[in-house]
This record gives sequence, structure tokens and C-alpha cells, in this order.
Amino acid sequence: MAGPRSAIASAPLGTPRLSASALARIRLSHVWAATAVAIPVLVLTRTPLAMVDLAYHLRAGDIMLDTHAIMRTDVFTATAYGRPWLNQQWLAEIVMTTAFRLGGWFGLVALRALLMALVLTFVFLACRAAGAATKRAAWLTLASGFLLTGAFKLRPQLLGMVCFAATAWLVARRRTHPEGVWIVVPITVLWANLHGSFFLAPLMLGLAWVEDRWVLGRGSRTLLLAGLGSLVATMVNPYGYQVWSYAAGLATNPVIRRTITEWQPPTIQSYTGAVFFLSVVVVAGVLIARVRRPVPWGSLLSLGVFLAIALAALRGVWWWTMVAPIVLAGVLSDRPARQERQDPAGPLNAAIVGLLAAGVIGAMMRWMPYTGPAMPDGDKLWFAPVGITHELDRILRPGEVLFNAQGWGSWLEFEFPQNPVVIDSRVEVPPQNVWWKYYDVSGGVEGWQATLDAWHVDVAVLARDQQSDLIPRMKADPGWQLVYEDAEGLIFRRVSTPAEPSGGAILRSTR
Repeated sequence: MAGPRSAIASAPLGTPRLSASALARIRLSHVWAATAVAIPVLVLTRTPLAMVDLAYHLRAGDIMLDTHAIMRTDVFTATAYGRPWLNQQWLAEIVMTTAFRLGGWFGLVALRALLMALVLTFVFLACRAAGAATKRAAWLTLASGFLLTGAFKLRPQLLGMVCFAATAWLVARRRTHPEGVWIVVPITVLWANLHGSFFLAPLMLGLAWVEDRWVLGRGSRTLLLAGLGSLVATMVNPYGYQVWSYAAGLATNPVIRRTITEWQPPTIQSYTGAVFFLSVVVVAGVLIARVRRPVPWGSLLSLGVFLAIALAALRGVWWWTMVAPIVLAGVLSDRPARQERQDPAGPLNAAIVGLLAAGVIGAMMRWMPYTGPAMPDGDKLWFAPVGITHELDRILRPGEVLFNAQGWGSWLEFEFPQNPVVIDSRVEVPPQNVWWKYYDVSGGVEGWQATLDAWHVDVAVLARDQQSDLIPRMKADPGWQLVYEDAEGLIFRRVSTPAEPSGGAILRSTR
């Protein structure tokens, strides 16, 4: 009897000992790594979801999941209905819509947190592969996360950033794991169906090959072949080589270049532009300080190329923000002996990691009540006016055409799928003359009534900050009746002719 009793008694004692042993093995380096990833995720998980792009992606993904076919024509807008739509980001839309179907708004926030964590993890690993010790790699990653604040919005670009960071890591470790660069090829296949930044994959491999040839006097054949393979991989998508014309078309579209802030050069007047130029000064200072041990020009090639990309457009800053820390990690690489020094283990480390994990979970908790498709109240969504949405849900009739603030177009077509909008976030889809007319109407330029007549607009949804010039003109026009207004915007309904009364729309105000 003693034998079984002893066995039973010893079983529960072994488990806590094993857990305590595992916790005791958590080292200070693990704390640094966890901190670099968890702090940006913790802070940004509390921020609202931006619907300016996300909403139309969810609508498109929903249609594709229901029809089992990729969308190729526009069905969202009244001004471009039936026009061809090269929906290059179809796979990202499927991913995001699947998260929404599984977990509602909470599912989208969880997906965003996961993608942010992956980006920062790959940046950290790339800094380590470039030669930085854990602590320095963590600080560089934290700096990257700080600069990436504006980029961590849930949209296809965030999935593209994961592909970019993973590729950067594989390239950074190419001299110790040369065969790993082949993984970039399947990553590029995914990337070409997720976001238009897919061209950066062969670019990074090509830059790495040039650097090795410049610095080492020889270029890796594996690296060159993997680069060519990734170039071919960009064609593996429903549109083939046309994705290249799509990416080039966005970068050169005059409407996009003139009206979309992200596609204009960075300036110190914006947060992203200010921290970008500050980072350039810091990087330049570090490089200048190494005058006694100058960095080979070949090693700075990637830095220069991505600096040029960042200077061309604000959205290019995000790629610089991931490349610059990796380059600095190589420039400031530590000796192996120093990397292994002072890395104690103990339960305090486990406690810190546990607190970081608890913080992230706590930030997610505010989204727990929103696991369904119903619109969250409060400030949890950007570019999704709560009061206007509720009022439209009450007064809008199926089939009525909406003239809308461009920033709200994506949300309105998601929330009211039976009502086409005039314009949304897909600047490349409508003809260019539609956009110029849209801006004329929003500015209250003479002839705005005729344009709305030509577009058969029934209801106008105006934002105070986007159509301040049109609002007083529409208020004064007898052809339009104000039916709702609040601090964010106003709703007008077209007044019917005397022979066809409007039905007595009633003004409601929450001001």
C-alpha cells in the first residue's frame, strides 16, 4: 500500500517544482525581448479601429466569402458601378473578414495585436541577426515601434508589413543561414495577394546581393536566385503581371498624389514626418560618430534606398522605420562575449513578463463586449460617426444614393450595403473627373446642385471638417432639407417636387 500512496503523493509535488523551475529559467534577455514587443502592442491595442479603409475591405471580404469568387468590378459606388476593379488585396480582405466573422470587433482587435506583435518580433530578430545584443536589439525595436505608431492600423498594409519584417529578418541572417532566403519566395506569393508593397521583396534581396558583392567581393548565388524567384512569385496572383501596373498606378495617380496625405512627401507638420526627420538626424549622427571605423558604402545601400522611398511619400516612412534599426544593429554590433554577459535568470524576470502579458490582456478586455457585428458605442471606431449612423439607419430607404464625406464612404457602404455611395477610399476606381467634381461639390463651387442631380443623389451626409464650405450653401438651398445634425456632421435629404411631397422630414439635433 505504501508504494501506490507514495506515487500518488509525489505526483502533485512534481508539477509545481517543474513550473517553478521553468519560471526560474526566464532570463533578463527574455524580459528585454518581451518588453520590446509587448509595450507598443499594449499601448496601441487601446486605440480605436480606423474604418476609413477597413470597412470596405470587410464588405468586400464578406461578398467574396459568400460568393466564393474574387471581386473584379465595383458594386459599392454610384459613380463607378460596374467599372473594373483590380482588387489586389483580396487575400487580406478574406483574412480580416474571417476574423470579424469569428470574433466581431474583438476579433479584429486581436488580429491587429497579433500582426503588430509579429512585425516587432521580426524586427527584433533581424536586429539580433545583424549583430546587436539582446538589450540593444530591444531598444532599437522599441524605437521602431514608437515610429510605427501611425502605421499600426488594421488594413492590408499591416499584413504587408509582416511580410516585409519577415523578409528583412531572413535577409539579415543570410550569412549564417544562407538557405533561409528561399523562404522569401513563398512569402512573396502571399504578399502579392495581400498588399501592393510586394515589390519590396525582390528589392530587398537585390540590395542584399549588391551589398555582399560590394563588401565581400562576391555575391551569393543563392541570394541572386532567390531574388529572381521572388520576382517571379509576384506574378502568382489572380491578376498576374497586372499587379505591377496596379502598384505603379497608385504611386503615379494625380488624384492620389494631390489629395491623399499619405502619398505626399513627409513634413515636420505631422507627427510621422517629425519623428521621421528626427530619426534621420539620429541615424546620421551615429554614422558620423563612427568616423574611425567608417561603415562600408555597400552596407549603407539599403539605408539610402529606403530613405529615398520615405522622402517620396509619407507612407514610405514605415519601411524606413523597419530598415533603419536593422542597419544600426549591424553598425553597432556587439562582440559575442559581451552579448552573453550579465544575463541572469530568476523569478523576477518571470514576474515582469507576466505583468507585460497581463497588461496586453487588460487592454484587450475593453473590447470583450463587442464580439458581434453590432456597432460599438463611444470612441472605439474612427471614421464611423455614431449619431449619423443611427439616424441613417432610421431614415434611409433601400436604393437611395448617398453623397458622402470621403472619409466616411467606406463605413457607410459597409453599414448600408443597399445604398451606394458617391465615393469611398478606393481612389483608383472612379474616373479622375469624378474626383475633381466631388471636390468641387464639397467646396460648394458653383454648379454643385447640377452635379448632385447628375449623380441622382437622394441623401447628403456631410462632415463638418470635410465639407464646411458646402454646408451653408446646402442649408440655404430650397432643394435640400436638413434632417439631422450633430457635432460631427449633418444629413440632408433632397426635397421632392410639389407634386411629389417629401413626406415631412423632421429636423433632429443632438447639439
